Amino acid sequence: MPINPTPSPTAAATPVSRTPEIHISSLVIQHRPAQTDAIQAAASAIDGLDWCVSENGKAVVTLVTRSAGAVMDRIAALNALPGVHTVTMVYHHYESADAIDGPTDGPAANHAAP
Repeated sequence: MPINPTPSPTAAATPVSRTPEIHISSLVIQHRPAQTDAIQAAASAIDGLDWCVSENGKAVVTLVTRSAGAVMDRIAALNALPGVHTVTMVYHHYESADAIDGPTDGPAANHAAP
């Protein structure tokens, strides 16, 4: 008897149900200062990206996506922009979309929004 039996064809054909996720990331883009406006315009067109601040060839952006793969795809797109030197992820958090969209625990959950 094999130690790791091969799964049956029906088990392999059954799709795995995954809970939708939300990924929130913060990135630093180091770029040529003379190209800040062009890079900001191109970066702002990337789905889920918010340009927060830039100064002296460094920019901070936030990114909200549905998967880790989408985060990596957007980092690759940013790295491909002319004038971009590097893109570094400085923060990444993810959890199920239901947890983010639903009520929170703690004192803040008991207060109505203004």
